[in-house]
Amino acid sequence: MTIELAETIWLAVGVYLGAGLIVGLAFITLGVARIDHAAVGVGLFFRLIVLPGIVALWPLMVIRLASMRKINAPIEGRGKGL
Repeated sequence: MTIELAETIWLAVGVYLGAGLIVGLAFITLGVARIDHAAVGVGLFFRLIVLPGIVALWPLMVIRLASMRKINAPIEGRGKGL
């Protein structure tokens, strides 16, 4: 492996993680409550815990935000005396 190839790989990893950090910060401040109903009103500690995972998997988070599909949505009719 040449030094140039190693530098290119580290640059690619840095760009990927940098983009992930930007997406992660935007997601934990704006997007987490839009996507996951169970995450509405969670504190800073939870958001900081999930940040590394969001940074690592940021392409999936972008797809999830773009689709705006909710997870953990409340089931209709529950809690109304059923």
